[in-house]
Amino acid sequence: MVFFIFLLPLRLAAQEALPQWALDLWNQNATLIDSILYYPADAMGPETRTYVIYYHQPLNHAQPNGEQFPLRALVSVFRNGDPTKAVNHVYATGYNLDLEYLYRPDSTFYQSNTECDAEIAHRYKANFIQIEHRYFQFSAPTQCWTRLDYLRAEEAAADFHALFEAFKKVLKGKYVMSGVSKGGITTLLQHRFYPNDMDIYVPYSAPFFDTDRDIEMQKYWYTTGWNKEWLDRFMSFRRNALARKESILTIYFKMVGDASTKPKQDSLYWHYLRAAADFGFWEHAYSDTASLRKITHTNDSIMRAKGVESYGDTVYAYMMDRIQYDLKNFPAWLDTLRKYPEPDKAPVRRGQSERFRLHHPFGITYDQWWGRDTIQAEAYEYQAKCELGYFDFRFDLIIEDASMAKLYNDYWVQNAGDLHSLINPFYRSLTFSPTLYNETMAATKNATKPIILIYGEDDAWTGAAVKDEFVNGTNVRKFILPGQNHQACFSSDTDKAKCNAIRAALDAVLSTPQGIENPTTDGEGRAKVTKVIENGRLVIIRNGERYDVTGKKY
Repeated sequence: MVFFIFLLPLRLAAQEALPQWALDLWNQNATLIDSILYYPADAMGPETRTYVIYYHQPLNHAQPNGEQFPLRALVSVFRNGDPTKAVNHVYATGYNLDLEYLYRPDSTFYQSNTECDAEIAHRYKANFIQIEHRYFQFSAPTQCWTRLDYLRAEEAAADFHALFEAFKKVLKGKYVMSGVSKGGITTLLQHRFYPNDMDIYVPYSAPFFDTDRDIEMQKYWYTTGWNKEWLDRFMSFRRNALARKESILTIYFKMVGDASTKPKQDSLYWHYLRAAADFGFWEHAYSDTASLRKITHTNDSIMRAKGVESYGDTVYAYMMDRIQYDLKNFPAWLDTLRKYPEPDKAPVRRGQSERFRLHHPFGITYDQWWGRDTIQAEAYEYQAKCELGYFDFRFDLIIEDASMAKLYNDYWVQNAGDLHSLINPFYRSLTFSPTLYNETMAATKNATKPIILIYGEDDAWTGAAVKDEFVNGTNVRKFILPGQNHQACFSSDTDKAKCNAIRAALDAVLSTPQGIENPTTDGEGRAKVTKVIENGRLVIIRNGERYDVTGKKY
């Protein structure tokens, strides 16, 4: 916790340089705030200024006077506005704060005006409040891995509720909360526990499972999005990887380490089965057909340069080991393979497979937790196994022979258990409960505050989107944007009607974007404004004149 300790004395030096709203935030929440520091303005983002804030939070909210830990937030404000009156866009990371924002918070925020994370903040010139989830990076108690029960969603929601109550004393504009992926889940959970925290909730790409062994998501990314050509191409890869597994495994084992002992060989075999079932997942979540064609062209060029004529066993072994459709590191991999023809003499490649081979107990040391958590999200995996749910594999869609499919299914369940048990045996001791799912979906279906769910059709995670039965069509609306992936956003305009409807729903709650002029008022200084939605678009009527959301007259 060196970083946290380092901040405390600096707050005194920075105090005089803080704007009045930040001083008020500090003074009015003395029992919560540890420190407020500002970042020097960045030349690439001159319009904004970012502040880092640490709050005390109780480890157990049922015992507010018990052990506490610091919860970290970043607040970016537009320098030419009044933060106390601006819209407040709360962005839930669901994990730790993005390191890019910590290194260059102003410039990164400034450049992300058309991306899913900050597009709402830019549309309304809002205060952009990023919150770190408990148990991630510096927002965690000491020895946190020994007390994992306090990682529960209810405790995290209580953290954020306390933070929002503190902010609302000073930053008095309307509040909107969003998040992407696990941040989208976190947004739904905040509505479940504290529906009145926000004026509107906007989860992006939010998956939610009623089991930790969901197979519906697997079906989605095998059959939906992209186009049939690419779906068939990737299915062919998966089926070939299983049909030719014996010859491919010889090369596969050789390059991922010593396979001379049965325990290691078994764990790598499970990993291989997972790789075949999972192949194309990340491409499906983050790619489009144009980028896939470009990668294919690059792959073919690399293969020709190395004298490889087809997608044979060597290429499959490489792709299955990395679970990716990309041969950019293939030349070095192939050179090593040719240099060490004997499997037991090949060097162990420290990489993805190392994680599956170690099988160490979960989070038992400081280094294991802090060294791995940021990248591999061990805390999320714990949450998923206990209350958030996750996807798992069955082989019926890959193997056409029913008896063989059953054989693979049985082997997977008996030996791997599920995806998390494959990654780490610690997960075998955990039990999933659907209670949180059921409560969250009930709260979503019966929401009295608006919820806008945004998904990309080409995103694998859309297979776990909130089901239509929980979308009431009044306060809760779901948009699946064609041609969009895990970074789906309404700024994309891939479907103008849907994106306009999203913008109109936001505008109806958060008012019109700040760029719209307001030159005409009534005799008491109030603007004569009426807002109506026509054909999915917000129309502003001022004194009989009609404007669109950019301020342009119709």
